[in-house]
Amino acid sequence: MYDVDGVDEHVLADIGIDGQPRQVMIQANKNGFLYVLDRTNCELIAANPYVEVNWASHYDFETGRPVLTDLYQNFLAGEEVAIWPSRGSNAVPVAFNPNTGLVYTSSWHVPRIQKLAAMEFALGRGYTGVANSFPEVEPGDLLGHFVAIDPLTGTKKWEIPLTDFPSSAGMLATGGGLLFTGLLTGEFLALDEATGDTLWQFKTGSSVNATAITYTHNGQQYVSVASGLGGLLANR
Repeated sequence: MYDVDGVDEHVLADIGIDGQPRQVMIQANKNGFLYVLDRTNCELIAANPYVEVNWASHYDFETGRPVLTDLYQNFLAGEEVAIWPSRGSNAVPVAFNPNTGLVYTSSWHVPRIQKLAAMEFALGRGYTGVANSFPEVEPGDLLGHFVAIDPLTGTKKWEIPLTDFPSSAGMLATGGGLLFTGLLTGEFLALDEATGDTLWQFKTGSSVNATAITYTHNGQQYVSVASGLGGLLANR
């Protein structure tokens, strides 16, 4: 799994499809779709939304491209539009457990408000011609989820709501049925793989934006994660 300049991470896995083993790449894209591709020939196997998506209705598997809704045309006509999602996740690593066949990830439930706007060009400042913003957030608002999803069908086994802040931490799946992840408010969590329930948590000194790792030393298994303030949302 890797991230280059904001590119969404992916996992490599072997999955049985129609009775045949396939070598695949799974990616939870910022655009809201969870992709499964054959990593030997780049054939698109599945593309399912894992968050609310309104800019496309589905994928055309003959062309390999999304089928756009009228949102884009409304935007070009000068209307202010709310694009779901602003990002499906914050480009965090997802986890895949071959024993369950499920992908586990953290998602965002936030739209991006955009409108064409004339902007004065200034040297050294970004210029897009688009005014964009995030909606006002009230205490208790739903802003994300922890999700367990079938990568081939898009069926969600469970979805745990996150209020006030989404999660910017990656997900680690273990053979013992535990998932490890974290929150911007500093909690490092162990979730039940079967239900998504929080079984254990530890309050770190700062936001958890990283992905946990696990290793064995002198016969003892450890789980480690980096904790540190990061991102604009953490400054709220």
